[in-house]
Amino acid sequence: MQTFLVWAALCVGAFAQFSSSGQQDIINAHNTLRSKIAKGTYVAKGTQKPAGSNIRKMKWDTSVATSAQNYANECRSSHSGVAGLGENIYYYWTSLPVTSLDKIGLKACAAWEKEFQDYGWKSNLLDMNLVKTGIGHATQMAWADSYLVGCGVKSCGKDSKKYGLNRVVVVCQYKPQGNYLTQNIYQSGTTCSACPSGTSCEKSTGLCA
Repeated sequence: MQTFLVWAALCVGAFAQFSSSGQQDIINAHNTLRSKIAKGTYVAKGTQKPAGSNIRKMKWDTSVATSAQNYANECRSSHSGVAGLGENIYYYWTSLPVTSLDKIGLKACAAWEKEFQDYGWKSNLLDMNLVKTGIGHATQMAWADSYLVGCGVKSCGKDSKKYGLNRVVVVCQYKPQGNYLTQNIYQSGTTCSACPSGTSCEKSTGLCA
């Protein structure tokens, strides 16, 4: 039986969805990270990571996005536990009016990726030692086999537990889900040399598309 883990990040910031440009910003944030890893140029807290041979290019999936939006609408403080999907959650509190939910999507991606910079990336194998370093959102963003992503966003109103600050939640879900214990986040090797069947190398990004 495979074991996977999901994480929720707590970060200080009516029904809504990401606009088409907001969706593209999220895709770009994921693929920029994945491209750097694939090409062997990504540096995590001073350590350059080896190139990846099998990292797929991510694309937006409307059914996954619908699932993520439906859960974001509930304004929960825990993971959905939906079967078959990986999940990252970001919470943002602000004293200011929320004028751009798209920008908060970018904040979410930046916060998740920043885990690699804050805590390092000591192993390509996801085991409990790596889990304990606190990089679970970042590893889901980078997980080679996850290539479909969809995200939802919801402005949840004032949060009495956070001094009445306005609270926004971002939920991104991933398919196939990543963060399986005892599996590699990606395969190291020559860029694009092990692209999955049905994909080919996109030379500009080094990703399997």
